Formats: sequence, structure tokens, C-alpha cells
Amino acid sequence: MEVREELQRLNRNGSTRMNITLHIKNFGPISDAKLSLRPLTIFVGPNNSGKSYAAMLVHSIVSAYGRPSANMPDHLPASSTDLSDRFVAIVDKIDQLEPKKQRTAIPDSLVNEIAEAYLERNFNHLLPNYIRSNFTPKLNDLVRINETAFSISLLNPTRIHVNYENGQWSTSKFLIPKLRMLIEADDETSDLISINNDADGNMVFTFGTRLPNLVGQTPMSMAGDELPIAIYDKISQDFPQQSHYLPAARSGILQGYRTITASITERVPYAGIKGMQIPPLSGVVATFISSLINMSPHKGVFYNLAEELETSILHGQIWRFGDKHELPEFKYKFLNREISLHNASSTVSEMAPLILYLKHIVDKGSLLIIEEPEAHLHPANQVILARYIAKMVRSGLNILLTTHSQPLLEQLSLLLQASDADQKTRKNMGLDHDEFLLEDEVSPYLFTQTAPGNHTAKPIEYSNDDGISQEEFVKVQAELYNQTICVEQDSS
Repeated sequence: MEVREELQRLNRNGSTRMNITLHIKNFGPISDAKLSLRPLTIFVGPNNSGKSYAAMLVHSIVSAYGRPSANMPDHLPASSTDLSDRFVAIVDKIDQLEPKKQRTAIPDSLVNEIAEAYLERNFNHLLPNYIRSNFTPKLNDLVRINETAFSISLLNPTRIHVNYENGQWSTSKFLIPKLRMLIEADDETSDLISINNDADGNMVFTFGTRLPNLVGQTPMSMAGDELPIAIYDKISQDFPQQSHYLPAARSGILQGYRTITASITERVPYAGIKGMQIPPLSGVVATFISSLINMSPHKGVFYNLAEELETSILHGQIWRFGDKHELPEFKYKFLNREISLHNASSTVSEMAPLILYLKHIVDKGSLLIIEEPEAHLHPANQVILARYIAKMVRSGLNILLTTHSQPLLEQLSLLLQASDADQKTRKNMGLDHDEFLLEDEVSPYLFTQTAPGNHTAKPIEYSNDDGISQEEFVKVQAELYNQTICVEQDSS
């Protein structure tokens, strides 16, 4: 399948293909890093080099960009009354517009005002709250040692600069892509509203005016809720609408979450008498526990893919027990026998969270961040997992990995090279039809230390012809080889 054909297929399926460029300065251990995030983003590097910091920051930004409700003020933080009032005023301005002909252009100033209101909501209010939740309530603790401020710049699809210094969070002027919006009434259509792009790239809102319950309403009054959401969809089209994070400690959390929940619930009646202190959890861990508690038995879009993955690696199934009103319990079924996760192998307990998220939580177009997916997996299973990661990307899921695994990276490299091979060649390689990666959708980075407490990220070279560079792992192998030679020479 040609690259262009594959991209068109994904676009037809309505899956958001992540395309974001970030510039991070003096954030945690990261001194300077410019990251282009694609459907498959890979962070490689030594321990304590900033990979998790970068991954959690991406999670915070994508979460802040999540799709809002049509009833905008209800989805703003409680403290942002001024923004709620701003959105109400914008809707009033839309209502007051008087179309002078069948098709009317919405003023650019109003379109920009709507876009800026959303971006201010995301970056001035939601983003700092997500960062505090996922990292620490004290933003000063995130400023790199010996520095006074950190900054985050979003370079596309909009341009915006966030700076935190001396306890103050500030954003620069937004640079918004030009959007042309037209609105028209149609006496023939029976649809409430349809949204299409015309030949000139304008977004056209067509409203039906003959529906009985709409008598007396103008197209502009009907656009009050729909227009802002359409504009938001346009400026956030490269952002996944949801972000899910599987932390490195997920297997232990999964095994103990019922105990944690029971302990907290047991203390609730005494909260007003004795007071109740709950040890703080990072936002990603707290959200992970919450997702386990609230996990629906509903089968998600990746359920079948998850079944294939667990059969290939676990040779059994991970099951969620209990109805939707009960605290769920998770077990491993092997040869028709149910085994508690704490009695199962480390491979089973480590893979279980990923299997469960694919079965019940993750949707197409979302971002799934996985810290060290290779943990507790034999190298042969790491290779299998890499092939299923490609299947996930093919199916419309955005993936961000932090990894130390050479087998996993080598297999991903091979799948990148396989994109130029035909179906027969892939079959001879033992690959399924959907086990390949496109150069356009891969973005690998190496995190390195340039000085104590000073880390950066640089792109790893890759291409369809050569795959992903293994230079970082080759250095380790070369060092081991040199040590082996020294030992052999000393003993001879």
C-alpha cells in the first residue's frame, strides 16, 4: 500500500494523527528539547535523562487540549468565571449577526476571538492545573536547578509560548492559522446543521430552516453552540482528543488497587472526627487507579486486537469480573483456570494493564503513553509487542513509548523498512498485512546528559531505507566488547 493511500485511509476513518511540535526549556532535568510528536513517538536514553518528564508533560498538554462540550462554560475550571462570561458574550455576538445574503462570511475578528478564548482556556487555566496534578502542586520545583524559569512553546498547529517565573504563569500572544467561516440557510434540507469545506477551503455551515421546531430562528442563532465547537475542532485537529498514561509502576498498582481503595473507603466515616490524611499520588497514578475502578465492561474498538496480543504473548486471557456497578476484579484465565494477578507471572501482571486499556478504555485517535512497555518481557516477546504496536498505529491509535529495549527498537526499525516492501515480501518476512510503519508517522528521540542535571533530546536518524539508528545501543555493546577483549588478553 502506498504511503499516500494509507494516510487517506486513516483520514477517512476519522482518526486523529498526532502532529505536534513542542519546545521545552529548563523543565525538570530538561535544559532544551524540541520534540515533533507523531503517531509513533519513541523516547530512548539512560535512566534519569528526562524521558518520563517529557512524556508526562506531553500527557498534560494533550489533556488540556481535550475536546470541550458544546456547552462551553460548564467545562471550564470553577475559578475561571471571567472565561465563562467571555464565552457567553461570544455566543451573544453570534446571535446578533444579521446575514445580508444567502451565504454570509463570519467576521475574521469573531473567529479569532473564539479561537483565542479556547487557547487561553487551555494554556492559562487547564494546562497549569494538569501539570500541578501530574507532577507537583509546587511549580517552582519543576524549574531546572540553577535556573529561574521554565518555558513551553507550542509551534504547531498554533504558536503559543508559556513561561513560568517567580510564581507567575504567563502566555504570549497566540498566532492562529487563518480560518474562513461561512454560514448559509437552506430551505430544502431537513438537517439541523451540516458542516462542509468548499472548493476554496472555507468551512461552510448549512442550516435547515423548514424544521417545525426551528420556526423563527435565524441561522446565526442556531450557530451559537455549533460554530465555536467547529472552530475548536479546526485549531486542535492535530491533537488527540484523549490521552491515557500507563506508568512504569502499573503492574504493582493493578495488583494492589483494591486494597488501596478499600483502605481509603474504610477511613471515610472518620474523616470529620479524626481527620484523614491520604498520601499524595501523582496525577498519572491517581488517574490510572481511577480508570481501574471505573472500568466499564463495554468492549472497546481495540478489543479484538487486545485478544490477539494476549494470545500471542500470554497464551491466556486477562478478564474483568463484576458488573458495571461493582468494583471490578481482574484475573488471568489460562486453560480454563482463573488465576489472581498476584499469583500470575510478572509478564502477565505487566501486560495486563495494556490489555485492559485496549479492551475497555482506549478509542481511535487517542494518545496512549506507555512507560517501558518491554518490562518483564523476554526479548522474543518484546519483538511480538513491537509488531502489535505497529498494528495499533495502523488502526488509528497514537503511541508514545519510553524504552530501554534494543529488541523492541530493532523490530520497530524493521517494520519501518518493511513499509517499502510489497505484500508478498512482508509475508515472506513473517509479517501480517498491517505490520509496518510509515516514515511520516515515526519520531524517535535520544535523551542525553550534557552536564550534571542538564539533559537534552535530539532526533534519532531514521528512514525507510535504513530504519532507526541503533547507535545508542551499539555504544554499550562496543564497551562490553572492549571489556571482553581486555579480560581475554589479561588471562592469556
